[in-house]
Amino acid sequence: MKEVILVTGPPLNGRDEYITEALKLAEEESYVYYHVFDYIREVGKELGVKITRKNVLDFAISHQDLMNEIRDEAFNRIRKEIDKSDRKFHLVSTPSLFRWGSGSVIGFTTSNLKLLRPNRVIIVLDDVLSVRRRIINDSEWFERFGQNPENIKLTTLVMWREDAINHVKTLIHELKKEGIEVRYILQFGIRHPYEVFLDLIFHEVEKPLVYLSYPMTGHEEEYYQRVRGFYTKLSKHFTVLDPGALDDWWVVAEYDAQVNKNPEITRIRIKHLLDGEHVEELEREDIEQATDILRRQLVERDFNLVDVSKAIAVYHYAEGVSAGVISEMAEAYRTLAAIYLYYPFDRRPSPFMEFYGMQNPSRRTMFKDEDEMIKVMVEEKEYWAKV
Repeated sequence: MKEVILVTGPPLNGRDEYITEALKLAEEESYVYYHVFDYIREVGKELGVKITRKNVLDFAISHQDLMNEIRDEAFNRIRKEIDKSDRKFHLVSTPSLFRWGSGSVIGFTTSNLKLLRPNRVIIVLDDVLSVRRRIINDSEWFERFGQNPENIKLTTLVMWREDAINHVKTLIHELKKEGIEVRYILQFGIRHPYEVFLDLIFHEVEKPLVYLSYPMTGHEEEYYQRVRGFYTKLSKHFTVLDPGALDDWWVVAEYDAQVNKNPEITRIRIKHLLDGEHVEELEREDIEQATDILRRQLVERDFNLVDVSKAIAVYHYAEGVSAGVISEMAEAYRTLAAIYLYYPFDRRPSPFMEFYGMQNPSRRTMFKDEDEMIKVMVEEKEYWAKV
């Protein structure tokens, strides 16, 4: 049975670069990868229109009807190729929605999706500072911002994300009203290992989705090493979704720390999380505006990952209660996901954590041994209630 997977998201989040690198490791898989922009260029050329990466935004905004015609034909051709294909998985990649200046560029319409009939939708996301850096390092895009980093506002980037996600949700809702079911929309952080993306695409049946929940802030490096080690072990058996694979939280944390230290500060200096050296210096007002949106997006993103997962594995190698972890356990309970809690301390946890942590199918217990918990999860996965 063929499966169509729409891979989309905001612009400049590294979607196609990530997918291309990941698929280099998928030599034996049965798939085809369709980059919609390649088809748009081809159709445009046949109509006597030269569409390039540099001019596509201006062209789409100023010649909307023609661009809609070109985009619709691009999806028609992809659908025909899918129908003729003997491959199992068909990945279709295109941006979702992009507002620029006074106009917007729509990556796909309800009609395009009715034609495509995606089984799953994966929204690929990167953290806002990495998106900002990507713009600065891209000569064409940097030129659009006047070759001035001060013009690249975090508020703009978080709104790009907001618009892209909402566009997907709205259109999938329209599909459902017409009886076209999409299994799920998943907000996928680009810092997941490539192997996890491949498991998500190709091995979801054998390696069902599991959300890794853990207290994320205020710990020593040894704690995070333990979390990463557990993630690696768990990933041998499951497709493990990690909220840390999209981490904008350090922007909020740095802002809070520097404002608390100096309430009069006007510029916030933030070291990039990945290399620990590159420093962004941002306007306080811009971060304040972006932070309100980022905090909400963080909660919605984590709940989305919980909602699509068959189970959550809570790695609570910390005695203090995490409001985020408790909330994720409650969301998992609400959506019928199995819940497994690793809590290696003698002191009792919160009664709420204890209640939710004993919702695994056959062994109503919390775990003090992480390997034992993984073993039980593997044994019980056939009994998980969530389909």
